[in-house]
Amino acid sequence: MTIAMTPLLTERDHAILVGLFRQGGLHTATYLQQLHEKLQTAEVVPLEEVEPDLATFGSFVRYRVNEGRSMEHKLALHPRRGQEQHTISIRTARGLALLGMREGQVFTARQSQDVHESIEIEMIMFQPEADGEQLRPEAFGS
Repeated sequence: MTIAMTPLLTERDHAILVGLFRQGGLHTATYLQQLHEKLQTAEVVPLEEVEPDLATFGSFVRYRVNEGRSMEHKLALHPRRGQEQHTISIRTARGLALLGMREGQVFTARQSQDVHESIEIEMIMFQPEADGEQLRPEAFGS
């Protein structure tokens, strides 16, 4: 099942993605296209309007790829040393695809020009905004 929804980005998450887009040459053409599409279609929402079922930076997300087994990762810019297996970077196509999406949503992420994968968000296990946390840059796993 596919639930068509516009990605929702917090003002902070949007600003970080704009920064990544401006870095341009540091990413693949496929990633930049996915990033551009996300920035073009996303709705930017104030922090205080973020619902707890939305994947934001610092969220722990349970998801499945191509109807496979469930995986759980924290969305971050860079994995912290020693926590790589628990973190997914938004600098990857899969991590970028998860950001701004809601529980129950199924969508397609482009891994390369010819390879796509279906990603379903099962649960947002923790979201900093819902917990009232103020995130600092180090909280993104940099």
